[in-house]
Amino acid sequence: MKTLAIYNKNTGEMLFTQSGGTELEDNILTNLSCEVPDGKIIKSVNIETKEAIFEDIPKSELEILKEQVNNLAQANAELTSIVAMGKNNA
Repeated sequence: MKTLAIYNKNTGEMLFTQSGGTELEDNILTNLSCEVPDGKIIKSVNIETKEAIFEDIPKSELEILKEQVNNLAQANAELTSIVAMGKNNA
């Protein structure tokens, strides 16, 4: 069975292996080494230019929840301010 092995050429440490599949059988796999900017991940590779295409790292559930808590806290503060002004004007 054909197996793709990606390893550190200096230490021999195995980083990734994949066995089987038509990609391995047809020998259509290749590789790209590139610098990934902070906050980005590789989305795909432009097969004509051989350049990586990046996208923002998706927010984790925890980050999304933190944003929601901050938005709710801000809305609560605004509502409290409106209610307090209403009492002062009465």
